[in-house]
Amino acid sequence: MGKMHKNNFDFLRLLFALFVIITFSFSNCFNNKEDILYPANVCDTTNVKFKGKVAPVFANHCLICHGNAVSSPGAGIRLQDYAQVKSNIDLAYAAMTHQPGLVPMPLGQKETIDPCEIKIRIWKDAGAPNN
Repeated sequence: MGKMHKNNFDFLRLLFALFVIITFSFSNCFNNKEDILYPANVCDTTNVKFKGKVAPVFANHCLICHGNAVSSPGAGIRLQDYAQVKSNIDLAYAAMTHQPGLVPMPLGQKETIDPCEIKIRIWKDAGAPNN
């Protein structure tokens, strides 16, 4: 009976050791670096200029329907250059942010453009400078 008790004790020690090894092995598989798990807000809202931040949003999302290459632009609105964007900025911004009463833009998208990408409001609120 003593030998059987020793074998059971050895088995339990082995089982416990395996449990500890496996637990620590899996706990090392996680990357718990705070800056990776919770990245800082990377949405830079400083220095928002037409050429660097605003024009690319229109180029990426609007010009397929509202560019100069289109013979009949959507709703008759062209957004190809600074003058065209500035004269339509209030309407364009309202449509891009899916305000009630307007056709949501970009056409066919259920969600608005990423707020980080729409720095247009900052530019618009600064007087829509040609910069």
